[in-house]
This record gives sequence, C-alpha cells and structure tokens, in this order.
Amino acid sequence: MAIIHGQDDGPPTREGIEQTLRIGSWKVTLWRPLAGSSGGPQEIRIEPHEDGDPQEIARGVSTTVLRQIDTAAFAADVASVAETAVAAKTAVERFREQLAGLPRGLSDEYLAVLSALYVRSVDVGRRAPIHDLEVWTGSKQATLKGHLRTARQRGFLTKVEGKAGGRLTGKAIEILRGMDVGQGSEEV
Repeated sequence: MAIIHGQDDGPPTREGIEQTLRIGSWKVTLWRPLAGSSGGPQEIRIEPHEDGDPQEIARGVSTTVLRQIDTAAFAADVASVAETAVAAKTAVERFREQLAGLPRGLSDEYLAVLSALYVRSVDVGRRAPIHDLEVWTGSKQATLKGHLRTARQRGFLTKVEGKAGGRLTGKAIEILRGMDVGQGSEEV
C-alpha cells in the first residue's frame, strides 16, 4: 500500500492511496483518494501482469479473479494509512509555519534547521533527501541545494564528497539548542 502524491514531472498523478495485488496472471490496482479516505476503493484497474501466463490472459478476466479482490481488506488498510498520512500532513504544515516564523533570508536559524532536517533524512536512509526537504519546506530543489551549499560554507553542515550526507557542526547544534522549542519542533 502506498500513498501517491501529485508530481511536477512526468505524467500527472492523483493524490490517493493505492494498493497493487497480483492475482494469477493479473495485476490488480485498487485506488482511493486521500481526501475522504474511508471505505473501499473508488477505482479498480485490472491489467495483464508482465509475467502472466499468455493463455490465461487471452481468456480474459474471470469471475474467479474478481472474487479474489478483497475490497474489505483494502478499506481496513486505508483507514490506518490515511490516519498516518493526515498526521504527517499536519506535521508538515506545522513545520512550515514554524519555518516562516524564523528571521527572513538565509538566517543562521534557518540554515541550522534546514541542515538538521537534511541530516535526519540522510540518517534514516532516504535516497533523495533533497526531495524530503522540498516536501517539508515547500521550496524548489534547486533553491534548497543552494541553501545547503550556503549552510556548508557558513559552517553548519560538514561536507561529504560525491554523495548526500554530512553532519551537523557544533555551531549548528548550538543554534538549535538556543532556539525556542515549540510544539512539534522537537521532531527536527
């Protein structure tokens, strides 16, 4: 089960919860929008699986395949995933409000918070930490890369050659300790 968000590049996608199943030679995708996320799927897409048996595919979708689509299990899974997604969206909105409350421009506080968020994303094994920063801050990736470069130049974040990463410096840690800790900011 995955939460699908709209993308800026590539084909347009819709924000929603999607689950893909394999039933025999078929790939079954169940989808429900993230908003109003209780109940069963609003869409079910059935298509041949890449590794499906050509003879079974030639016969078409059977009632046996249709009976194996468990919409009740999907509805139960959606409820827990949607609750998590709503909590995450609330946390992002709260973080953006706090970020907006920092001094304007590339302040020491902003660079320290951005560096901490970046290091956390790298530490938990995220493959594209800059994408996480984009989601959390609402800024474009190119802008954020420039901000991280500035954070390194100004001594908030150590440098790692050729790959994502780095550590917070003592300067960054000191600024973060001196900041007013509001509700939710302890997550950074």
